[in-house]
Amino acid sequence: MAVQLIKDLIAYKIKFGRAFERELRRIIELDQMSKNEILELKSQEFVKQYRNAYSNSPFYKELYQKHACNLNSIQDLSDIRKLPVISKVDVRTNAKQILAKSRLCVFKAYSSGTTGTPLQVYRDFSSTIKEYAYGHFFQQMHGYHLGDRVVSLRGTLNRNTFSYFDKSNNVLYLSSYHLKSDRIEEYYKLIKDFKPKVIKAYPSSMHILATELHQKGLSLDIPIGFTSSEVLHGFQKEIVEKTLHTKVYDWYGNAEQTVALGQFEDELYREFPLYSHTEFEDDHLITTSFINSAFPLIRYRVDDVVKLASCSNGLCVIKKIEGRDDDYIILKNGQKIGRLDLAFKQAREILAAQIIQEQPGEIQVNLIPDKKFALKNQNEIENNLRDLLGAECQIRFKKIETGGLIRTEKGKFNLVVSKLK
Repeated sequence: MAVQLIKDLIAYKIKFGRAFERELRRIIELDQMSKNEILELKSQEFVKQYRNAYSNSPFYKELYQKHACNLNSIQDLSDIRKLPVISKVDVRTNAKQILAKSRLCVFKAYSSGTTGTPLQVYRDFSSTIKEYAYGHFFQQMHGYHLGDRVVSLRGTLNRNTFSYFDKSNNVLYLSSYHLKSDRIEEYYKLIKDFKPKVIKAYPSSMHILATELHQKGLSLDIPIGFTSSEVLHGFQKEIVEKTLHTKVYDWYGNAEQTVALGQFEDELYREFPLYSHTEFEDDHLITTSFINSAFPLIRYRVDDVVKLASCSNGLCVIKKIEGRDDDYIILKNGQKIGRLDLAFKQAREILAAQIIQEQPGEIQVNLIPDKKFALKNQNEIENNLRDLLGAECQIRFKKIETGGLIRTEKGKFNLVVSKLK
């Protein structure tokens, strides 16, 4: 135990040391600048990252020369479309060639791998500290400060560890693997006794916690909630905020460190100054990282869909993170239908739902009902799904407990689970 305490303390000093404090001050100063000042700095950062990649990355030098670009081809952000878009396949097959720094100075990181094999990328100390600083800046804006009591449900612990208290960070880590009805009172007692100011969790873990507590007639008082790593659906947020008595703020980012969006009091998402540049397309994003010069990703495609609230002079406000473009149902005619969370938006008396597809044109909807759930509530959901999927799609319903939700190795669950070959 003493050895682990020393390790936690060392990790804390490294993570939140002078480099972190310096970076946090820089972000706070950037946040106070005008839009025009930020746009000018963003243009400068884009040129800087391009020249870094061209000069130091074998992959980019060869790629850009094939597209008739030289070191001085990019003069400002308006030249961005001169450059090709790169994909996950490019990164997966050329990771070592993309590096713009010695491999001795970087370490590996991995995406969650929700679409297959996890993607390997590289980070260095500088990009890691910047990531911490941006994340803390976002949380600090909503009332969290270092040292505040935090309960974390983010798959950090292995399956054999139920809880762990990190004294250095004042964080109580709880397992996301054991969240089910037979152990919910253990979670309740640990959290209630700890009296956290903040809960940090995957949306699905926070949702399951709230669902199980609600079914037991229990509730907690945690003022602030931060979610990340999954799409936060409206029906999930509703029961979480009601049962945990918390205000939830969502963070959207990726392991590649090419995009970061934070949710604010008005429920809208905004970009953070000089973290990256994002081009918003109808069914995907094109992203350029500014915080990682060791592994530069420039005009990198991210297959997530967002709904914009407004966009002016390159600075956009996002209404909703709608999720991956492949979270869809296949009809018998081959048509793909996504954004199925809309079917549950106004649904009453349900605590959770998951859609399973094994055959084209057929789905099973697993529901976790509330105490007053009735046939009329199921019919309402079916009518909503019919509006999206059409009359010919076969829809079956099944009532389940939270233990019946299909989850990933880290305890996450998706609204749509496709078992199509």
